[in-house]
Amino acid sequence: MDLVERAITVLPDIDIDIGTDTDQAGPGNETALIEATDAWWALSEAPTLAWPTSAAMNTDDVRQLAEAIAGFVLVLAEAMLNVASKSSDPGDRVACLRAAHHVGRLHAALK
Repeated sequence: MDLVERAITVLPDIDIDIGTDTDQAGPGNETALIEATDAWWALSEAPTLAWPTSAAMNTDDVRQLAEAIAGFVLVLAEAMLNVASKSSDPGDRVACLRAAHHVGRLHAALK
């Protein structure tokens, strides 16, 4: 979520439908940045993701968490490959492809 927040700050201003009952269009960057920050804070409250964990996790919980993270990183890899294919900047493409490579290795390590 930190990376998403940083990426949003460099986007040009966009107008998006903010999904209110009045169907107002709002400043997309500001709304997106607020939502990314709120998502980070929501995740920070997850007991399983707290560091350091005060209670030891049992083997089944560890396996389930590893599988969930592995599934999530596959989604991240797909998103990075999608961004790489659409980027006009060669440096951005290389960075996304390198990150996707590492995420793929992360996925393999979790399996």
